Amino acid sequence: MTTYATTPPPPVPEDVSGLGHNRGTDFSGEAGQIDADGVHAWFSGRLVLAGVTLTMEKSKVTALIGPSGCGKSTFLRILNRMHEVVPGAQLAGSVRLDGLDIYGPGQRAMETRRHIGMVFQKPNPFPAMTIAENVLAGLRFSRVSAGDKGDLVEASLTKAGLWKEVKDRLGELGGALSGGQQQRLCIARALAVKPRVLLMDEPCSALDPTSTLRIEETIKDIADEVTVVIVTHNMQQAQRVSDYCAFFLAEENLPGRVIEAGRTETIFGNPTDQRTFDYVNGQFG
Repeated sequence: MTTYATTPPPPVPEDVSGLGHNRGTDFSGEAGQIDADGVHAWFSGRLVLAGVTLTMEKSKVTALIGPSGCGKSTFLRILNRMHEVVPGAQLAGSVRLDGLDIYGPGQRAMETRRHIGMVFQKPNPFPAMTIAENVLAGLRFSRVSAGDKGDLVEASLTKAGLWKEVKDRLGELGGALSGGQQQRLCIARALAVKPRVLLMDEPCSALDPTSTLRIEETIKDIADEVTVVIVTHNMQQAQRVSDYCAFFLAEENLPGRVIEAGRTETIFGNPTDQRTFDYVNGQFG
């Protein structure tokens, strides 16, 4: 029987909030590859994720699938250093963006998040900002030069599949948009800072089928220039949008872990583990 360490590591260093003075190694380039190696996660001393080793390939879409509570969203937050801001959260293992350890000495969390962006389950545009201001907000917070702001707003909204719907409404508040439009606005905001990886935590779970389709089209359109990692409970969606899948599972009295990972057609068509077969075929979860 596999056993796991139950004692968490020492607390992470204090300079994890992006407030340190050492900027560390800068990430540069276009879409990037993320490699997680032996990732463990704890909440208040309780091991919730164990031994996750997974490669998320450059310019590909990787779907994280599995039942609720198996650690998918926790793992996603670890990939851009959001796990560590939760009180009582600790982690072990390594996460590398094109070989550079995002938790390495001198690496600032805010700098990492410039290159590994995130879109959340619930749309979260800034309600007091206009549509255009929402798109540019990430640049301001990251202190990144925007160049021609008008061109950037148009390009970002176009990539998010929203430009044609709002091009004559850029001065209206972002909170006035429909739920699906708000989510695409959040995608545009994330894309405006030109991330190398975009993490998406169930981005369509609260949306209607039409909005879901548009976001899936957006994922396919942007995959050439940004690596996408998406958490989804929708097996049909995982099949439609992803190149690779990783199946997470937390069995009784065990933390979440990856049971099987591989190309999407293999995970759904010819998995090697019976638990994977049962899950993707609706036998549980």
